[in-house]
Amino acid sequence: MDKAQTDSISEAPPTPDEERAARHLRMLARTAEIHMEVMETTRTEAVEAPQPGVDYGQRISVIAKSLRLTLLLEQKFAGQRAERRKAKARREAAQEEWHALRVKLAMFGAVHATSKNEEEIHRRGTELCEQVERPEVAELIEACPAEVAVAALCRRWGFPPEVERWLEMADEALEEFGFLPSEDGEDDEDPPKPGPAAPGRRKPKAPDTG
Repeated sequence: MDKAQTDSISEAPPTPDEERAARHLRMLARTAEIHMEVMETTRTEAVEAPQPGVDYGQRISVIAKSLRLTLLLEQKFAGQRAERRKAKARREAAQEEWHALRVKLAMFGAVHATSKNEEEIHRRGTELCEQVERPEVAELIEACPAEVAVAALCRRWGFPPEVERWLEMADEALEEFGFLPSEDGEDDEDPPKPGPAAPGRRKPKAPDTG
């Protein structure tokens, strides 16, 4: 996933569901505070100015039971909110990994298409494996859209700047591996998952990564 896209997701305003959950948590927290205030007031009255016929023990017991239920609800809401945040972080991480894999496969496609024989493919593919793991290259891939990253790497390593061709080869390989997002957009919320290629779709040979 492109760095700019990742940042926009991370910094996006909360959704209506997130706002509602946050409001419910604030309401529950305030409700718990009110319970404690009433309990303290009841205790003070029982100690300093008890009223005839009032069962203060029973009153405090009822308040304490209601407080426990409030705290349980607060814990449940907080847990659900934390789980949604974790799921969102997992989706973003998976999208970043998919983006990096797509760029790397594009470069392997360039190696495969421009090498003269299998020996050269293997040699250059091994070199490429080492190069793409360098911190500065990994940072470039993460920070740039796929087209920009592939163009920059082609210039750096002397490959023909046929960016669309290399990315098309990467997408074909990803499709064969079962890692392309669905065309109906269902994967916008969930990360790409491995699976069988769609029936009836062409299955080209994946680039030889050596």
